[in-house]
Amino acid sequence: MESTGGEEEERKLCKSYQQKKKRKEITSACMLNTELGAVLAVMRRPQQEPSFYTSDSQSDTNILNSLKSLRSLIFNPQQEWQTIDPSIYISPFLDVVQGENIPAAATIVALSAILKILRLEIFNEKTPGARDAITCIVTGVSTCRLETTNQACEEAVMLRILQVLTAVMRHSASILLSNHAVCTLVNTCFQVVQQSANRSDLLQRSARYAMHEVLQVIFSRLLEIEVKPEQCESDTEDVDDGTDSDSGYGVRCAVDIFHFLCSLLNVVQVVETEGSTSHAADEDVQLFSLVLINSCIELGGPEIGKHPKLLRMIQDDLFHHLIHYGTRSAPLLFSMICSIVLNIYHFLKRFIRLQLEAFFRFVILRVASTGSSVHLQEVAVEAIINFLRQSSFIMEVYVNYDCHPTCLSVFEEIGKLLCKLAFPGAVPLTTIQVQAFEGLVIIMHTIAENIDNQGDSCPFGPYPVEITEYRPFWDEKSKDDLDLETWVEDSRIRRTQKKKLLIARDHFNRDEKKGLEYLKLCQLVSDPADPKDIAMFFRYTPELDKNMMGDYLGDPDEFHLQVLREFAETFRFSGVILDTALRTYLAAFRLPGESQKIQRILEAFSDRFYDQQSSDIFASKDAVFILCYSLIMLNTDQHNPQVKKKMTEEEFIRNNRAINGGQDLPREYLSELFQSIATNPIAVFGQSGLLVEMNPGRWMELMNQSKVMQLYIQCDFDRQLGRDMFACVAGPSIAALSAFFEHSDEDEMFHECIEGLMSVARIAQYGLEDTLDELIASFSKFTTLLNPYASAEETLFAFSNDMKPKMATLAIFTIANSFGDSIRAGWRNIVDCLLKLKRLKLIPESAIDFDNAASANLSTETGKSFTLAEELDFSPVNSITCFNLVIFAMLDDLHEKMVEYSRRENAEREMRGMEGTLKLAMELLTDVYMLFLKQIAASPGFRTFWLGVLRRMDTCMKADLGVWGETKLQQIVPSLLRRMITKMKEEEILVQKEGDDLWDITDIQIQWIAPSLKEELFPDEI
Repeated sequence: MESTGGEEEERKLCKSYQQKKKRKEITSACMLNTELGAVLAVMRRPQQEPSFYTSDSQSDTNILNSLKSLRSLIFNPQQEWQTIDPSIYISPFLDVVQGENIPAAATIVALSAILKILRLEIFNEKTPGARDAITCIVTGVSTCRLETTNQACEEAVMLRILQVLTAVMRHSASILLSNHAVCTLVNTCFQVVQQSANRSDLLQRSARYAMHEVLQVIFSRLLEIEVKPEQCESDTEDVDDGTDSDSGYGVRCAVDIFHFLCSLLNVVQVVETEGSTSHAADEDVQLFSLVLINSCIELGGPEIGKHPKLLRMIQDDLFHHLIHYGTRSAPLLFSMICSIVLNIYHFLKRFIRLQLEAFFRFVILRVASTGSSVHLQEVAVEAIINFLRQSSFIMEVYVNYDCHPTCLSVFEEIGKLLCKLAFPGAVPLTTIQVQAFEGLVIIMHTIAENIDNQGDSCPFGPYPVEITEYRPFWDEKSKDDLDLETWVEDSRIRRTQKKKLLIARDHFNRDEKKGLEYLKLCQLVSDPADPKDIAMFFRYTPELDKNMMGDYLGDPDEFHLQVLREFAETFRFSGVILDTALRTYLAAFRLPGESQKIQRILEAFSDRFYDQQSSDIFASKDAVFILCYSLIMLNTDQHNPQVKKKMTEEEFIRNNRAINGGQDLPREYLSELFQSIATNPIAVFGQSGLLVEMNPGRWMELMNQSKVMQLYIQCDFDRQLGRDMFACVAGPSIAALSAFFEHSDEDEMFHECIEGLMSVARIAQYGLEDTLDELIASFSKFTTLLNPYASAEETLFAFSNDMKPKMATLAIFTIANSFGDSIRAGWRNIVDCLLKLKRLKLIPESAIDFDNAASANLSTETGKSFTLAEELDFSPVNSITCFNLVIFAMLDDLHEKMVEYSRRENAEREMRGMEGTLKLAMELLTDVYMLFLKQIAASPGFRTFWLGVLRRMDTCMKADLGVWGETKLQQIVPSLLRRMITKMKEEEILVQKEGDDLWDITDIQIQWIAPSLKEELFPDEI
């Protein structure tokens, strides 16, 4: 029974399927019949307007016959549409579309019929003849011949063309289209876009939307294209197609389309002003192109990186255009450019290491710092913030650029720029200041949240790291070849090398010998120096004195000649024409004026250029050298205002006859060189050597360098690197944070400042104690508690009516409670704030008990610091200096405060608390003195120092507390003196000997300070 029930259910399902299939067949037939009738009716209808259409023409008769013959096939009950060649029922409609002198109305109806055929999926990719049919639709619609009637009809035809082409790409059989057919389809859509420029807004929008839809389909298919092994080996051969002739379109058409979109960025329009004409970029076309490019990148995503030709297009053509137009665009265009680069960063950052650096160097940082307009500057700062919001950007950009000696320190430049822009200059705050502050806070929060990760147990090394041995600074080790700890240490060393290189640059610019000696001292070059080390220093250190470089490279000394050869070896001229290569070479230094030096420098260039040329233009290196010398002379002749009679092209060609091994160089080649030099002089850089913009030569050099540089390093956050990266912007960050807090007048901004403050403290606790102290000192002034000129009433009024002092005070004490172990000099500000609050009776008496917690903390922390300092092996002079700046200063300050409290009414508790603190300080003095006794005694100033110790003992012994009587310090001073003098005797520092009056002076002082110790310590003097 169950089997019978199953068979019955299967029969029902089969019957239902057959009914649906038959219904679809009938629906398709009815639709075709309706559309066919509509086309015939329109073609038979007499025209309302003058037309060239004549129904008795032979061509039109053929079209009508083909349409009529289709009717006999429509309702054939034996046929299945999925098995019929689609060309049979599509061709008659295409004949109408392609026919001459066909009325626009007929063309519209025919296009509508084709559109319905595509949308109803009457055929699919498995239908016989589907490839030819779908290709014929593209060809026929692209060659549509439109009868000139009126604008409304023309626009209607264009709309139908766009709809049909979009439907073609969305049809299942579109995968059968060839690369050529797809490119034809895209080109037709763009032609409609162009023609719609002066037509209705509806047509314009529809045309642009159609382009979007078509490109979405094309670039979405990159996910489906299988990457062949040979495809990854070469980006120049035709193997980079991803498809064969049977599988339809592939990467080749995507490359051609992308190249076409990039070329649209160069479209110019003629601008007429005051009778003259000029050419300017067509911003409307540029924006349209950028929007399409952005869409392609979003859809292609990381799959683009698997196709070398397409990836190369983005690395070279696209980025070159984006950098070129980045600083020359309106805000909307610039915003789109920044969005495209951000999307490329998301999907393809592994492949754009140098391109991304160039974009920041020549576009974003430049526009953000000196934007031609406030709107552009706002867009640039917003772009920076968008990058900072990416979770891994901050760490990766620091590792890839700031830790690479030959790259721009992108993170440091971003941090300092944001600090500069966020620094308030006037009230109210500007949009850019608020934006920059937001970016700065993002940096602080990102580092703090990651550096404080409890799951990260990486130890913290010293800051900064030291270079202990020579290693080539330009040699970058792969992250994959090193374990994590070794790689982190390697990155930190490279960052230190970069800093030392900049210091060496400053020395070199003042004195060549001192600069090179400093390189040896810092182990940036080997000892004795290798010519390659010096050449790399010249090649990759920014802002070197170009005059001094030129003189050094042109020197006849043998070592200098070796450096020159190594310097020339750093250039890659493969595939570069002569004048571009020469421009790139001479941009690195300033050509000296002496002819012999010029000769040596050009000889090195000629050797390098000739060795890297794949063409057969030059017969020898001598030919290159002679032509280079001729180009230098031509450059002077054409662009020196003192030369009145300029050399002509014919004279230049004549001057260079028979220089190529007795033969002439191609005339076209020489003519091209002449025109290039005549229209664009070889730039000679000034002292700074700073580049004004990205020029073709530099871009070619960047692309050549990208072939040999390691890919963009992707890494997780590291605590040591996070600490190091914040240290390079810590000072400006605190200054900007404080200034912003001071000038803000909104509660929301106050809270953001405090959150930034806490993030800085979280970072600074890991080895950046000076930064933490600076932060506390900076924000303590906002509490109004440390203002010596403010009365108690003024301070109380500020606390009652202003939120800022309350928030600053709370933040300071929160930091003290959370990060007290990392605070050093900042404790003084904190204690002063506490004392002021206590005097104002804003905190209870029990909150400050110097006899217990605070005093114990003071003694413990300071003593701990000096105990750790023992391991640093302080010199005698440094030991005494530390005493003077820390312990003596603390003792004097505490004694002064104790005496001050003794003179106030109702201040006995404060006075006794300060007395207890002073007692601990005296004990600390004794302990540290005995700890460093040997070092201190070796100092020439020991005698004066010892008298200073005795003087402070005497001051504390005889302190006058007024009505409160004698100080309790009288009970402890004698015992402390006993310990110190006994230790000095044991170490034979205090002994009676001829010519040394230390014993006698001490004896006299003891009699004055503590007479009771006289007999015990100096018994022989009774």
